[in-house]
Amino acid sequence: MKIHIPKFFRLAVLGAAGFGLVQSLVAANLMNGNFATATSNQANYWSTAGTPPGATTGKIRGGTNGGNGWTTSYFGGAYPTDSTFATTLEVGAVRQNLSGAGNTFVAGVTYTVSMDIFGSSTYKTTSNVMWSLAFTGANTVVASDHWFSDEFTAQSVANGGNIPNDHIVTVSSGNTGFRTVTLTYTATAADAGKIIGVQLGGDTQSKYAMVGTAPTPDDYYGMMDNVTFSSNAANLQTFTSDQPAVDGQGFYLNWTIQNPAQISTLTLNSGSGPVDVKPDTDTESGVGMFFVNPTAATTYTLTLNGDLQTQLTIEAGKALSLTRDSNTRVAVAPAYEVTLSWSVQPVGASVSLSNGVSSIDVTADTDPETGLGSKTVVVPNPSTTYTLSANGSPLVATTRVLRENSNTAAFSVSSASVEDGQQITVTWTGAAGGATDWIGIYAIGETPGGSNEYSDAWNYLNGTKTAGVGPANGSMTFTMPVGNYYAVLLLNDGYVMAQGPLIFSVVSPPPVEEPLQVTSITKTENAVTLVWKSKADVTYNVYASDHLQGDPLVDWDEVGTALPSDGDDTTEFTETFGSGTPTRRFYQIEEVPAAP
Repeated sequence: MKIHIPKFFRLAVLGAAGFGLVQSLVAANLMNGNFATATSNQANYWSTAGTPPGATTGKIRGGTNGGNGWTTSYFGGAYPTDSTFATTLEVGAVRQNLSGAGNTFVAGVTYTVSMDIFGSSTYKTTSNVMWSLAFTGANTVVASDHWFSDEFTAQSVANGGNIPNDHIVTVSSGNTGFRTVTLTYTATAADAGKIIGVQLGGDTQSKYAMVGTAPTPDDYYGMMDNVTFSSNAANLQTFTSDQPAVDGQGFYLNWTIQNPAQISTLTLNSGSGPVDVKPDTDTESGVGMFFVNPTAATTYTLTLNGDLQTQLTIEAGKALSLTRDSNTRVAVAPAYEVTLSWSVQPVGASVSLSNGVSSIDVTADTDPETGLGSKTVVVPNPSTTYTLSANGSPLVATTRVLRENSNTAAFSVSSASVEDGQQITVTWTGAAGGATDWIGIYAIGETPGGSNEYSDAWNYLNGTKTAGVGPANGSMTFTMPVGNYYAVLLLNDGYVMAQGPLIFSVVSPPPVEEPLQVTSITKTENAVTLVWKSKADVTYNVYASDHLQGDPLVDWDEVGTALPSDGDDTTEFTETFGSGTPTRRFYQIEEVPAAP
Protein backbone atom coordinates (compact mmCIF):
# COMPACT_ATOMS: atom_id res chain seq x y z
CA MET A 1 0.00 0.00 0.00
CA LYS A 2 1.14 3.54 -0.63
CA ILE A 3 2.07 5.75 2.29
CA HIS A 4 2.20 9.46 1.64
CA ILE A 5 4.59 10.94 4.17
CA PRO A 6 3.63 14.57 3.51
CA LYS A 7 0.02 13.65 4.40
CA PHE A 8 1.14 12.50 7.82
CA PHE A 9 2.42 15.94 8.69
CA ARG A 10 -0.65 17.57 7.23
CA LEU A 11 -3.00 15.39 9.25
CA ALA A 12 -1.19 16.16 12.48
CA VAL A 13 -2.96 19.52 12.51
CA LEU A 14 -6.24 17.65 12.83
CA GLY A 15 -5.47 17.66 16.52
CA ALA A 16 -6.92 15.24 18.92
CA ALA A 17 -6.38 11.93 20.41
CA GLY A 18 -7.95 9.20 22.36
CA PHE A 19 -9.90 6.10 21.53
CA GLY A 20 -13.38 4.79 21.77
CA LEU A 21 -15.01 3.28 18.76
CA VAL A 22 -18.25 5.05 17.99
CA GLN A 23 -19.66 3.96 14.66
CA SER A 24 -22.44 6.18 13.52
CA LEU A 25 -23.78 5.58 10.26
CA VAL A 26 -23.85 4.31 7.48
CA ALA A 27 -25.64 2.42 4.83
CA ALA A 28 -29.15 2.26 3.50
CA ASN A 29 -31.49 0.47 5.87
CA LEU A 30 -34.11 -2.12 5.06
CA MET A 31 -36.29 -2.81 8.05
CA ASN A 32 -37.61 -6.35 7.70
CA GLY A 33 -39.89 -5.68 10.64
CA ASN A 34 -41.85 -3.16 8.60
CA PHE A 35 -42.93 -6.08 6.48
CA ALA A 36 -43.23 -8.70 9.20
CA THR A 37 -45.19 -7.00 11.99
CA ALA A 38 -48.69 -6.59 10.63
CA THR A 39 -51.01 -6.11 13.58
CA SER A 40 -53.90 -8.26 12.39
CA ASN A 41 -55.06 -10.57 9.66
CA GLN A 42 -54.83 -8.73 6.30
CA ALA A 43 -53.99 -5.50 8.11
CA ASN A 44 -53.89 -2.40 5.94
CA TYR A 45 -50.46 -1.75 7.35
CA TRP A 46 -49.51 1.23 5.19
CA SER A 47 -51.76 4.10 4.18
CA THR A 48 -51.77 6.04 0.91
CA ALA A 49 -49.95 8.83 2.75
CA GLY A 50 -47.04 6.46 3.20
CA THR A 51 -46.43 4.92 6.62
CA PRO A 52 -43.50 4.35 6.69
CA PRO A 53 -42.48 7.02 4.14
CA GLY A 54 -42.68 5.83 0.57
CA ALA A 55 -44.92 2.85 1.29
CA THR A 56 -47.73 2.01 -1.08
CA THR A 57 -51.27 1.04 -0.22
CA GLY A 58 -51.48 -2.70 0.28
CA LYS A 59 -52.61 -5.38 2.66
CA ILE A 60 -50.14 -7.55 4.50
CA ARG A 61 -50.63 -10.49 6.79
CA GLY A 62 -47.85 -11.09 9.30
CA GLY A 63 -46.88 -12.25 12.73
CA THR A 64 -44.27 -13.97 14.83
CA ASN A 65 -44.19 -17.76 14.67
CA GLY A 66 -47.31 -17.80 12.54
CA GLY A 67 -49.21 -15.30 14.66
CA ASN A 68 -52.53 -13.66 13.73
CA GLY A 69 -54.30 -16.97 13.41
CA TRP A 70 -51.67 -18.89 11.49
CA THR A 71 -51.03 -22.36 12.82
CA THR A 72 -48.41 -24.95 12.03
CA SER A 73 -50.94 -26.70 9.78
CA TYR A 74 -50.25 -23.96 7.24
CA PHE A 75 -46.63 -25.03 7.09
CA GLY A 76 -46.68 -28.79 7.20
CA GLY A 77 -46.38 -28.98 11.00
CA ALA A 78 -43.59 -26.49 11.73
CA TYR A 79 -42.99 -22.80 11.18
CA PRO A 80 -40.27 -22.30 8.55
CA THR A 81 -39.04 -19.04 10.11
CA ASP A 82 -39.56 -16.96 13.24
CA SER A 83 -41.50 -14.14 11.57
CA THR A 84 -43.62 -14.82 8.53
CA PHE A 85 -45.69 -12.50 6.37
CA ALA A 86 -47.58 -12.41 3.10
CA THR A 87 -49.28 -9.85 0.84
CA THR A 88 -52.59 -10.25 -0.93
CA LEU A 89 -53.63 -9.36 -4.47
CA GLU A 90 -56.84 -7.88 -3.14
CA VAL A 91 -55.50 -4.33 -2.89
CA GLY A 92 -51.99 -4.25 -4.30
CA ALA A 93 -48.30 -4.41 -3.54
CA VAL A 94 -46.53 -3.13 -0.45
CA ARG A 95 -43.31 -1.21 -0.71
CA GLN A 96 -40.66 0.04 1.66
CA ASN A 97 -38.36 2.86 0.59
CA LEU A 98 -34.86 2.58 2.02
CA SER A 99 -33.69 5.15 4.55
CA GLY A 100 -30.30 6.32 5.70
CA ALA A 101 -27.19 7.28 3.83
CA GLY A 102 -26.76 5.52 0.48
CA ASN A 103 -30.49 5.01 -0.08
CA THR A 104 -30.48 6.41 -3.64
CA PHE A 105 -29.39 4.72 -6.85
CA VAL A 106 -25.89 5.31 -8.19
CA ALA A 107 -25.40 4.67 -11.91
CA GLY A 108 -23.36 1.52 -12.58
CA VAL A 109 -23.80 0.10 -9.06
CA THR A 110 -25.41 -3.33 -8.80
CA TYR A 111 -28.11 -3.81 -6.14
CA THR A 112 -29.37 -7.12 -4.78
CA VAL A 113 -32.44 -7.98 -2.74
CA SER A 114 -33.26 -11.48 -1.54
CA MET A 115 -36.03 -13.11 0.46
CA ASP A 116 -37.09 -16.50 1.74
CA ILE A 117 -40.27 -17.80 0.08
CA PHE A 118 -42.46 -20.75 1.00
CA GLY A 119 -46.04 -21.94 0.77
CA SER A 120 -48.58 -23.67 2.99
CA SER A 121 -50.36 -26.97 2.69
CA THR A 122 -53.68 -25.18 3.40
CA TYR A 123 -53.45 -22.92 0.37
CA LYS A 124 -51.91 -25.65 -1.74
CA THR A 125 -55.27 -27.27 -2.36
CA THR A 126 -57.34 -24.13 -2.82
CA SER A 127 -55.27 -21.45 -4.51
CA ASN A 128 -52.55 -20.84 -6.98
CA VAL A 129 -49.69 -18.91 -5.38
CA MET A 130 -47.33 -16.30 -6.72
CA TRP A 131 -44.38 -14.55 -5.07
CA SER A 132 -43.30 -11.16 -6.43
CA LEU A 133 -40.19 -9.10 -5.69
CA ALA A 134 -39.28 -5.73 -7.21
CA PHE A 135 -36.97 -2.73 -7.03
CA THR A 136 -38.49 0.72 -7.34
CA GLY A 137 -36.86 4.05 -8.04
CA ALA A 138 -38.82 7.10 -6.89
CA ASN A 139 -41.81 4.74 -6.26
CA THR A 140 -41.78 3.35 -9.83
CA VAL A 141 -40.84 -0.27 -10.57
CA VAL A 142 -37.46 -0.51 -12.33
CA ALA A 143 -36.94 -4.30 -12.04
CA SER A 144 -39.06 -7.23 -10.87
CA ASP A 145 -39.27 -11.00 -10.85
CA HIS A 146 -41.91 -13.59 -9.93
CA TRP A 147 -41.99 -17.18 -8.67
CA PHE A 148 -45.03 -19.49 -8.99
CA SER A 149 -46.45 -22.54 -7.25
CA ASP A 150 -46.37 -25.71 -9.33
CA GLU A 151 -50.01 -25.32 -10.51
CA PHE A 152 -48.54 -22.90 -13.05
CA THR A 153 -46.02 -25.39 -14.46
CA ALA A 154 -47.83 -25.71 -17.80
CA GLN A 155 -48.57 -22.00 -18.19
CA SER A 156 -47.24 -20.45 -21.31
CA VAL A 157 -46.19 -16.82 -21.28
CA ALA A 158 -46.64 -14.04 -23.80
CA ASN A 159 -42.93 -13.88 -24.58
CA GLY A 160 -43.07 -17.29 -26.20
CA GLY A 161 -42.24 -19.79 -23.52
CA ASN A 162 -43.22 -21.45 -20.29
CA ILE A 163 -42.41 -20.03 -16.85
CA PRO A 164 -38.76 -20.99 -16.22
CA ASN A 165 -38.33 -24.15 -14.20
CA ASP A 166 -36.23 -22.38 -11.57
CA HIS A 167 -39.20 -20.06 -10.98
CA ILE A 168 -41.57 -22.92 -10.13
CA VAL A 169 -41.92 -23.81 -6.43
CA THR A 170 -43.39 -27.18 -5.53
CA VAL A 171 -45.58 -27.09 -2.43
CA SER A 172 -47.01 -30.37 -1.13
CA SER A 173 -48.24 -31.93 2.07
CA GLY A 174 -45.38 -31.74 4.56
CA ASN A 175 -43.27 -29.62 2.19
CA THR A 176 -43.41 -25.83 2.19
CA GLY A 177 -41.16 -25.40 -0.85
CA PHE A 178 -38.87 -23.21 1.28
CA ARG A 179 -36.13 -21.51 -0.74
CA THR A 180 -34.23 -18.22 -1.01
CA VAL A 181 -34.69 -16.12 -4.16
CA THR A 182 -32.74 -13.13 -5.39
CA LEU A 183 -33.33 -10.10 -7.61
CA THR A 184 -30.34 -8.20 -8.97
CA TYR A 185 -30.39 -4.84 -10.75
CA THR A 186 -27.68 -2.52 -12.10
CA ALA A 187 -28.76 1.10 -11.94
CA THR A 188 -28.71 3.21 -15.09
CA ALA A 189 -27.91 6.89 -15.51
CA ALA A 190 -31.65 7.57 -15.53
CA ASP A 191 -31.98 5.92 -12.08
CA ALA A 192 -29.23 7.99 -10.47
CA GLY A 193 -30.41 9.88 -7.38
CA LYS A 194 -33.78 8.14 -7.14
CA ILE A 195 -34.80 6.69 -3.76
CA ILE A 196 -34.45 2.91 -3.72
CA GLY A 197 -37.53 0.91 -2.75
CA VAL A 198 -38.17 -2.79 -2.20
CA GLN A 199 -41.65 -3.95 -3.25
CA LEU A 200 -43.47 -7.19 -2.46
CA GLY A 201 -46.40 -8.21 -4.64
CA GLY A 202 -47.59 -6.20 -7.63
CA ASP A 203 -48.80 -6.52 -11.19
CA THR A 204 -49.21 -10.19 -12.10
CA GLN A 205 -48.52 -9.35 -15.77
CA SER A 206 -45.36 -7.32 -15.24
CA LYS A 207 -42.86 -10.03 -16.15
CA TYR A 208 -44.66 -13.17 -17.31
CA ALA A 209 -47.81 -12.31 -19.33
CA MET A 210 -49.82 -15.44 -18.66
CA VAL A 211 -51.92 -16.88 -21.41
CA GLY A 212 -53.96 -19.04 -19.04
CA THR A 213 -55.41 -18.47 -15.60
CA ALA A 214 -53.72 -15.97 -13.29
CA PRO A 215 -54.12 -15.81 -9.48
CA THR A 216 -57.47 -14.36 -8.51
CA PRO A 217 -57.56 -11.00 -6.71
CA ASP A 218 -58.35 -12.41 -3.28
CA ASP A 219 -55.56 -14.99 -3.34
CA TYR A 220 -52.57 -14.57 -1.10
CA TYR A 221 -49.16 -14.18 -2.42
CA GLY A 222 -46.92 -16.85 -0.93
CA MET A 223 -45.39 -16.52 2.49
CA MET A 224 -42.14 -14.56 2.76
CA ASP A 225 -39.50 -13.60 5.32
CA ASN A 226 -35.93 -12.37 5.78
CA VAL A 227 -35.85 -9.67 3.15
CA THR A 228 -32.25 -8.44 2.79
CA PHE A 229 -30.65 -5.72 0.71
CA SER A 230 -27.07 -5.24 -0.46
CA SER A 231 -25.08 -3.60 -3.21
CA ASN A 232 -21.59 -3.48 -4.60
CA ALA A 233 -21.38 0.22 -3.78
CA ALA A 234 -18.46 1.31 -1.65
CA ASN A 235 -19.27 0.96 2.05
CA LEU A 236 -17.51 1.62 5.34
CA GLN A 237 -16.66 -1.61 7.16
CA THR A 238 -14.19 -0.76 9.94
CA PHE A 239 -12.60 2.33 11.48
CA THR A 240 -10.10 1.71 14.29
CA SER A 241 -7.00 3.13 15.93
CA ASP A 242 -3.63 1.68 16.92
CA GLN A 243 -3.98 3.51 20.24
CA PRO A 244 -7.06 4.32 22.34
CA ALA A 245 -5.69 7.60 23.67
CA VAL A 246 -3.10 10.33 23.26
CA ASP A 247 0.29 8.69 23.78
CA GLY A 248 2.70 11.51 22.87
CA GLN A 249 4.25 9.38 20.12
CA GLY A 250 1.59 9.32 17.42
CA PHE A 251 -0.15 6.33 15.87
CA TYR A 252 -2.23 5.20 12.91
CA LEU A 253 -5.94 5.40 12.21
CA ASN A 254 -7.04 2.38 10.16
CA TRP A 255 -10.09 1.66 8.03
CA THR A 256 -11.49 -0.85 5.58
CA ILE A 257 -13.78 0.08 2.65
CA GLN A 258 -15.98 -2.55 1.02
CA ASN A 259 -15.95 -2.37 -2.80
CA PRO A 260 -13.10 0.18 -2.91
CA ALA A 261 -13.34 0.52 -6.69
CA GLN A 262 -16.55 2.49 -6.09
CA ILE A 263 -14.85 5.14 -3.92
CA SER A 264 -15.46 8.61 -5.32
CA THR A 265 -14.32 10.62 -2.30
CA LEU A 266 -12.96 9.70 1.11
CA THR A 267 -12.16 12.34 3.72
CA LEU A 268 -11.04 12.47 7.35
CA ASN A 269 -12.10 15.32 9.60
CA SER A 270 -11.15 16.02 13.22
CA GLY A 271 -13.25 19.18 13.37
CA SER A 272 -10.68 21.32 11.59
CA GLY A 273 -11.94 20.55 8.10
CA PRO A 274 -11.87 17.50 5.78
CA VAL A 275 -8.59 16.03 4.55
CA ASP A 276 -8.53 13.83 1.44
CA VAL A 277 -7.42 10.31 2.43
CA LYS A 278 -8.47 8.46 -0.72
CA PRO A 279 -4.80 8.27 -1.80
CA ASP A 280 -4.04 6.51 1.49
CA THR A 281 -6.49 3.69 0.73
CA ASP A 282 -5.52 0.62 -1.28
CA THR A 283 -7.80 0.41 -4.31
CA GLU A 284 -7.82 -3.40 -4.28
CA SER A 285 -8.11 -4.36 -0.61
CA GLY A 286 -9.89 -1.23 0.62
CA VAL A 287 -7.47 -1.02 3.55
CA GLY A 288 -6.33 2.46 4.52
CA MET A 289 -4.25 4.06 7.26
CA PHE A 290 -3.20 7.51 8.34
CA PHE A 291 -0.68 8.65 10.95
CA VAL A 292 -1.76 11.14 13.62
CA ASN A 293 -0.09 12.62 16.67
CA PRO A 294 -2.87 14.34 18.61
CA THR A 295 -2.55 16.13 21.93
CA ALA A 296 -6.16 16.35 23.14
CA ALA A 297 -9.36 14.32 22.96
CA THR A 298 -10.72 14.32 19.42
CA THR A 299 -13.46 12.69 17.37
CA TYR A 300 -12.42 11.75 13.83
CA THR A 301 -15.10 11.46 11.15
CA LEU A 302 -14.45 9.32 8.07
CA THR A 303 -16.78 10.22 5.20
CA LEU A 304 -17.21 8.06 2.11
CA ASN A 305 -18.68 9.39 -1.14
CA GLY A 306 -20.07 12.43 0.60
CA ASP A 307 -22.69 10.76 2.81
CA LEU A 308 -21.55 7.53 4.47
CA GLN A 309 -19.92 8.39 7.79
CA THR A 310 -18.36 6.64 10.75
CA GLN A 311 -16.65 8.16 13.78
CA LEU A 312 -13.80 7.26 16.11
CA THR A 313 -13.06 9.07 19.37
CA ILE A 314 -9.50 9.23 20.64
CA GLU A 315 -9.40 10.08 24.35
CA ALA A 316 -7.06 12.60 26.02
CA GLY A 317 -5.23 9.95 28.02
CA LYS A 318 -5.44 6.50 29.54
CA ALA A 319 -4.78 5.00 32.95
CA LEU A 320 -2.81 1.89 32.03
CA SER A 321 -2.79 0.25 35.46
CA LEU A 322 -3.66 0.73 39.13
CA THR A 323 -2.39 -1.84 41.64
CA ARG A 324 -2.12 -2.31 45.39
CA ASP A 325 0.80 -3.42 47.57
CA SER A 326 1.80 -6.95 46.76
CA ASN A 327 -0.60 -9.29 48.60
CA THR A 328 -2.46 -6.37 50.19
CA ARG A 329 -6.20 -6.54 49.66
CA VAL A 330 -7.19 -5.72 53.23
CA ALA A 331 -5.85 -2.59 54.93
CA VAL A 332 -5.30 -3.48 58.57
CA ALA A 333 -5.61 -1.56 61.85
CA PRO A 334 -4.52 0.80 63.19
CA ALA A 335 -3.38 2.83 60.16
CA TYR A 336 -5.69 1.27 57.53
CA GLU A 337 -3.18 2.29 54.87
CA VAL A 338 -2.40 0.87 51.45
CA THR A 339 0.13 1.96 48.85
CA LEU A 340 -1.29 2.30 45.34
CA SER A 341 0.92 2.28 42.24
CA TRP A 342 -0.02 3.25 38.69
CA SER A 343 0.99 3.89 35.11
CA VAL A 344 -0.57 6.43 32.71
CA GLN A 345 -0.21 7.76 29.18
CA PRO A 346 0.77 10.23 27.92
CA VAL A 347 3.66 11.05 30.23
CA GLY A 348 3.14 14.43 31.82
CA ALA A 349 -0.62 13.95 32.01
CA SER A 350 -2.70 15.39 34.83
CA VAL A 351 -3.59 12.45 37.07
CA SER A 352 -6.42 12.17 39.59
CA LEU A 353 -7.28 9.44 42.10
CA SER A 354 -10.79 8.94 43.44
CA ASN A 355 -11.99 6.72 46.29
CA GLY A 356 -15.64 7.05 45.27
CA VAL A 357 -16.28 9.88 47.73
CA SER A 358 -13.55 12.38 47.02
CA SER A 359 -10.83 12.88 44.43
CA ILE A 360 -7.25 14.03 44.85
CA ASP A 361 -4.70 15.32 42.35
CA VAL A 362 -1.75 12.91 42.23
CA THR A 363 0.06 14.52 39.31
CA ALA A 364 2.93 15.42 41.64
CA ASP A 365 3.17 11.75 42.64
CA THR A 366 3.58 10.71 38.99
CA ASP A 367 6.95 10.74 37.23
CA PRO A 368 6.61 13.16 34.28
CA GLU A 369 9.14 11.16 32.25
CA THR A 370 7.81 7.63 32.77
CA GLY A 371 4.14 8.06 33.72
CA LEU A 372 4.69 5.83 36.78
CA GLY A 373 3.42 6.90 40.19
CA SER A 374 2.53 5.75 43.69
CA LYS A 375 0.93 7.06 46.87
CA THR A 376 0.05 5.71 50.31
CA VAL A 377 -3.59 6.36 51.17
CA VAL A 378 -5.90 5.66 54.09
CA VAL A 379 -8.73 3.31 53.10
CA PRO A 380 -11.95 5.00 54.25
CA ASN A 381 -14.53 2.21 53.97
CA PRO A 382 -14.75 -1.56 54.49
CA SER A 383 -14.94 -1.82 50.69
CA THR A 384 -13.38 1.00 48.65
CA THR A 385 -12.89 1.15 44.88
CA TYR A 386 -10.15 3.50 43.73
CA THR A 387 -10.32 4.98 40.21
CA LEU A 388 -7.39 6.55 38.38
CA SER A 389 -7.86 8.94 35.45
CA ALA A 390 -5.34 10.65 33.15
CA ASN A 391 -6.28 14.04 31.67
CA GLY A 392 -9.89 13.43 32.70
CA SER A 393 -10.21 10.55 30.21
CA PRO A 394 -12.95 7.92 30.66
CA LEU A 395 -10.29 5.25 30.02
CA VAL A 396 -9.69 4.68 33.72
CA ALA A 397 -8.11 1.96 35.84
CA THR A 398 -9.68 0.70 39.06
CA THR A 399 -8.77 -1.45 42.02
CA ARG A 400 -10.73 -2.51 45.08
CA VAL A 401 -9.27 -2.45 48.59
CA LEU A 402 -10.97 -3.75 51.73
CA ARG A 403 -10.47 -2.36 55.23
CA GLU A 404 -10.30 -4.65 58.25
CA ASN A 405 -13.30 -4.61 60.57
CA SER A 406 -13.59 -5.77 64.17
CA ASN A 407 -15.92 -8.39 65.61
CA THR A 408 -19.40 -7.04 66.33
CA ALA A 409 -22.65 -8.55 67.49
CA ALA A 410 -23.77 -8.54 63.85
CA PHE A 411 -20.72 -10.38 62.47
CA SER A 412 -17.83 -12.13 64.15
CA VAL A 413 -15.25 -14.90 63.88
CA SER A 414 -14.48 -17.21 66.78
CA SER A 415 -10.77 -16.46 66.97
CA ALA A 416 -8.11 -14.30 65.39
CA SER A 417 -5.90 -17.38 65.13
CA VAL A 418 -6.50 -21.13 65.11
CA GLU A 419 -4.12 -24.03 64.65
CA ASP A 420 -4.06 -26.17 61.53
CA GLY A 421 -6.93 -28.65 61.66
CA GLN A 422 -9.05 -26.53 63.97
CA GLN A 423 -12.31 -24.93 62.84
CA ILE A 424 -13.06 -21.22 62.54
CA THR A 425 -16.67 -20.27 63.28
CA VAL A 426 -18.36 -17.34 61.54
CA THR A 427 -21.44 -15.96 63.36
CA TRP A 428 -24.00 -13.40 62.23
CA THR A 429 -27.14 -11.78 63.59
CA GLY A 430 -29.82 -9.63 61.98
CA ALA A 431 -28.93 -10.65 58.41
CA ALA A 432 -31.49 -10.34 55.62
CA GLY A 433 -31.12 -14.09 55.03
CA GLY A 434 -31.64 -13.86 51.26
CA ALA A 435 -31.70 -17.10 49.34
CA THR A 436 -28.39 -16.28 47.65
CA ASP A 437 -26.64 -14.33 50.43
CA TRP A 438 -23.43 -16.11 51.33
CA ILE A 439 -20.37 -16.30 53.57
CA GLY A 440 -17.03 -16.24 51.77
CA ILE A 441 -13.57 -17.02 53.11
CA TYR A 442 -10.83 -15.33 51.08
CA ALA A 443 -7.07 -15.52 51.34
CA ILE A 444 -5.36 -12.23 52.11
CA GLY A 445 -4.30 -11.08 48.65
CA GLU A 446 -7.60 -11.92 46.93
CA THR A 447 -10.60 -9.65 46.40
CA PRO A 448 -14.27 -10.68 46.10
CA GLY A 449 -15.18 -10.32 42.44
CA GLY A 450 -11.59 -9.76 41.35
CA SER A 451 -10.40 -11.19 38.05
CA ASN A 452 -9.35 -14.81 38.62
CA GLU A 453 -9.57 -14.23 42.40
CA TYR A 454 -11.90 -16.71 44.06
CA SER A 455 -13.04 -17.54 47.56
CA ASP A 456 -11.18 -20.39 49.26
CA ALA A 457 -14.38 -21.59 50.92
CA TRP A 458 -18.03 -20.51 50.91
CA ASN A 459 -21.62 -21.45 51.71
CA TYR A 460 -25.02 -19.84 51.42
CA LEU A 461 -26.43 -18.72 54.77
CA ASN A 462 -28.48 -21.92 54.84
CA GLY A 463 -25.18 -23.80 55.27
CA THR A 464 -25.12 -25.42 51.82
CA LYS A 465 -24.08 -24.59 48.27
CA THR A 466 -27.70 -24.83 47.13
CA ALA A 467 -29.52 -21.49 47.17
CA GLY A 468 -32.25 -21.20 49.78
CA VAL A 469 -33.45 -18.77 52.43
CA GLY A 470 -30.98 -18.68 55.30
CA PRO A 471 -31.46 -17.77 58.99
CA ALA A 472 -31.23 -14.13 60.07
CA ASN A 473 -29.16 -15.32 63.02
CA GLY A 474 -26.77 -18.19 62.55
CA SER A 475 -23.25 -19.51 62.29
CA MET A 476 -21.16 -21.87 60.20
CA THR A 477 -17.74 -23.41 60.54
CA PHE A 478 -14.84 -23.75 58.11
CA THR A 479 -11.63 -25.74 58.29
CA MET A 480 -8.89 -23.98 56.34
CA PRO A 481 -5.27 -24.87 55.56
CA VAL A 482 -2.44 -22.84 57.04
CA GLY A 483 -2.62 -19.23 55.81
CA ASN A 484 -4.02 -15.77 56.41
CA TYR A 485 -7.71 -15.19 55.58
CA TYR A 486 -10.69 -12.93 56.02
CA ALA A 487 -14.42 -13.62 56.26
CA VAL A 488 -17.15 -11.57 54.56
CA LEU A 489 -20.92 -11.70 54.19
CA LEU A 490 -21.87 -11.03 50.56
CA LEU A 491 -25.28 -10.45 49.00
CA ASN A 492 -27.34 -11.93 46.18
CA ASP A 493 -24.76 -14.27 44.63
CA GLY A 494 -22.60 -11.21 44.02
CA TYR A 495 -19.81 -9.27 45.65
CA VAL A 496 -21.65 -6.51 47.49
CA MET A 497 -20.21 -6.76 51.00
CA ALA A 498 -22.75 -6.50 53.83
CA GLN A 499 -20.38 -7.47 56.69
CA GLY A 500 -16.64 -7.85 57.23
CA PRO A 501 -13.89 -8.26 56.40
CA LEU A 502 -12.73 -10.01 59.57
CA ILE A 503 -9.15 -11.23 59.48
CA PHE A 504 -7.98 -14.51 60.99
CA SER A 505 -4.99 -16.82 60.62
CA VAL A 506 -4.52 -20.57 60.53
CA VAL A 507 -1.09 -21.45 61.93
CA SER A 508 0.96 -24.58 62.23
CA PRO A 509 1.09 -25.91 65.80
CA PRO A 510 4.46 -25.50 67.54
CA PRO A 511 6.78 -28.48 67.10
CA VAL A 512 6.68 -31.04 69.89
CA GLU A 513 10.14 -32.03 71.05
CA GLU A 514 10.42 -35.72 71.83
CA PRO A 515 12.10 -36.29 75.22
CA LEU A 516 15.52 -37.88 75.18
CA GLN A 517 15.08 -41.55 75.95
CA VAL A 518 17.70 -43.30 78.11
CA THR A 519 17.70 -46.97 77.24
CA SER A 520 20.04 -48.28 79.97
CA ILE A 521 22.10 -47.31 83.03
CA THR A 522 24.82 -49.76 84.07
CA LYS A 523 26.71 -49.42 87.37
CA THR A 524 29.99 -51.22 88.11
CA GLU A 525 32.41 -51.00 91.05
CA ASN A 526 33.97 -47.75 89.85
CA ALA A 527 31.91 -46.57 86.81
CA VAL A 528 28.43 -45.71 85.52
CA THR A 529 27.56 -46.20 81.82
CA LEU A 530 24.62 -44.35 80.21
CA VAL A 531 23.08 -45.39 76.85
CA TRP A 532 20.39 -43.29 75.09
CA LYS A 533 18.65 -43.00 71.74
CA SER A 534 20.44 -40.38 69.71
CA LYS A 535 19.79 -38.19 66.70
CA ALA A 536 21.89 -37.30 63.70
CA ASP A 537 23.62 -33.92 63.48
CA VAL A 538 23.69 -33.20 67.21
CA THR A 539 26.23 -33.39 70.05
CA TYR A 540 25.65 -34.08 73.72
CA ASN A 541 26.78 -32.64 77.05
CA VAL A 542 26.41 -34.71 80.21
CA TYR A 543 26.03 -33.17 83.68
CA ALA A 544 26.17 -35.09 86.98
CA SER A 545 25.59 -34.49 90.72
CA ASP A 546 25.27 -36.48 93.93
CA HIS A 547 22.13 -34.48 94.78
CA LEU A 548 19.29 -32.72 92.94
CA GLN A 549 19.99 -29.23 94.15
CA GLY A 550 20.66 -26.30 91.77
CA ASP A 551 20.40 -25.90 88.00
CA PRO A 552 21.89 -28.96 86.31
CA LEU A 553 23.30 -26.91 83.46
CA VAL A 554 24.93 -24.43 85.86
CA ASP A 555 25.54 -26.01 89.24
CA TRP A 556 26.24 -29.66 88.41
CA ASP A 557 29.53 -31.11 87.22
CA GLU A 558 29.98 -31.19 83.43
CA VAL A 559 31.34 -34.73 83.02
CA GLY A 560 30.94 -35.06 79.26
CA THR A 561 31.32 -32.27 76.69
CA ALA A 562 30.40 -32.19 73.01
CA LEU A 563 30.01 -35.93 72.75
CA PRO A 564 29.46 -36.88 69.11
CA SER A 565 26.22 -38.58 68.19
CA ASP A 566 26.13 -42.02 66.74
CA GLY A 567 23.30 -40.90 64.46
CA ASP A 568 19.85 -42.41 64.46
CA ASP A 569 20.96 -45.16 66.82
CA THR A 570 22.25 -44.96 70.40
CA THR A 571 25.06 -43.02 72.02
CA GLU A 572 26.99 -44.20 75.06
CA PHE A 573 28.87 -42.36 77.83
CA THR A 574 30.77 -43.79 80.83
CA GLU A 575 31.78 -41.84 83.96
CA THR A 576 34.68 -43.52 85.88
CA PHE A 577 35.38 -42.97 89.59
CA GLY A 578 38.80 -43.33 91.26
CA SER A 579 37.64 -44.42 94.69
CA GLY A 580 34.46 -46.34 93.99
CA THR A 581 31.03 -45.54 92.68
CA PRO A 582 28.97 -43.06 94.73
CA THR A 583 25.94 -44.38 96.50
CA ARG A 584 23.71 -41.81 94.72
CA ARG A 585 24.44 -40.18 91.37
CA PHE A 586 22.11 -38.07 89.15
CA TYR A 587 22.65 -37.27 85.45
CA GLN A 588 21.23 -34.79 82.89
CA ILE A 589 21.95 -35.13 79.17
CA GLU A 590 21.80 -31.96 77.05
CA GLU A 591 21.19 -32.24 73.29
CA VAL A 592 23.01 -29.55 71.26
CA PRO A 593 22.04 -29.14 67.55
CA ALA A 594 24.98 -28.88 65.19
CA ALA A 595 25.85 -25.38 64.01
CA PRO A 596 24.31 -24.57 60.57
